[in-house]
Amino acid sequence: MRTSCIVLALVLLAAVVVPASGAFELRTWATPAAAPADGSPLCTSTSFTLRSRLGGPFAGSAESASFSLWGCSAYTPVEGIFFASITDPLVVTLRWSVDYLGQAEGFNIYRSTSENGLFERVNEKLLEPDLPGVYVDRTVWPETEFWYELYVVRDGFEEKVGFELASVTTGGRLVTRLFPPSPNPFRGETVIMHDIAADAGPPRLTIYDVSGRVVKTFAGTPERSGRYEVTWNGTNDNGQHVGSGVYFCSLETGENRETRRIVLLK
Repeated sequence: MRTSCIVLALVLLAAVVVPASGAFELRTWATPAAAPADGSPLCTSTSFTLRSRLGGPFAGSAESASFSLWGCSAYTPVEGIFFASITDPLVVTLRWSVDYLGQAEGFNIYRSTSENGLFERVNEKLLEPDLPGVYVDRTVWPETEFWYELYVVRDGFEEKVGFELASVTTGGRLVTRLFPPSPNPFRGETVIMHDIAADAGPPRLTIYDVSGRVVKTFAGTPERSGRYEVTWNGTNDNGQHVGSGVYFCSLETGENRETRRIVLLK
């Protein structure tokens, strides 16, 4: 669960709430720019409520005469430090710490090639709740800016660590390339990974049979240079399963063409 919370306050909030199940610490701040559009004043209430974790993100309740909260229906990021660095040409090391670990089950890291883009989890398994935390990402590629988010997991819910994203830009030069499909030979599905350079022509990824006939065409043109992957499940463009045998995957960009052999088993 990754959602946002509109918090309206004029001062730094440091509230500690102790429900029956344990302790929960909330720390955050905001500015008058987040005030309600209807012109309501920022400080009209003498209290606020932190809603139950069972029905939302917070537990317990507390009071203050100095600020008000509006529209709090989701998580406020946990205070902490999270940063990324290049430790080898194609290795990113992520490090972090949080002010309050509590009953944390572990951490998840999400990555995107755009600050506002779609973030996808990079760790296969939940990372141990150790502090300070370290994770090494070896799946990056050259000449690309990567953005990372860190989430701590408590009671099955994800809470974002900090407001800022960690980012790095890898060096080197990205070259258009078609990687060997994996697995190969395959039953069921195989993944075809390929790099598209910034100066490449419009890419076209196609599966051919041994006679040179088109079996499968993967539609869609990448919006930017980067690393992409598609999954072939052994079907043709009509959705029909093809027979076992040898096939060829071809990546064409302008006048360049690279081909890989694939063996489909039944």
